[in-house]
Amino acid sequence: MTLTSEQQQALDELFAQVPGASHPTDEAPDLLKTWLGVSGSELKAKLFTLLDRKNDFERQLLDLAESNPFDSAFGFLAAASMAFYSAEKDVNAKIKTYIDAFYYIATCASVGYADIFAATQTGRAIAGLVMIVGPALTSRALDRPQQPENREH
Repeated sequence: MTLTSEQQQALDELFAQVPGASHPTDEAPDLLKTWLGVSGSELKAKLFTLLDRKNDFERQLLDLAESNPFDSAFGFLAAASMAFYSAEKDVNAKIKTYIDAFYYIATCASVGYADIFAATQTGRAIAGLVMIVGPALTSRALDRPQQPENREH
């Protein structure tokens, strides 16, 4: 868009009256920096740092699940129950206590049937995660420990 000299002069006078305002440029502003205080490049760098650390966290989580399967399963169910309780407590009439949430989450991890149903999208997402991960953790927790093979023949 091309401004006439009169329009440009009026715009310059307008911006001169605004304290701390600078003349607008044709560059697009960094809206993340404007609204959130972090620039797009800073955010990108932080996301890459988190992704780099994700692999270490994932390895530690899997090591914990393999070395302490019962503790891992119980911890997962306890955390999922707390998240489900937080999501459903004020919305779902059947979730009055943490134990109600634990009952529902425990059934999601095993038989998948209860007389309680998730009422919120967050509750459904938590239940879906438990239905996927829960049976594997529960199975691992209930397996008998395997004896190391006897290598002497």
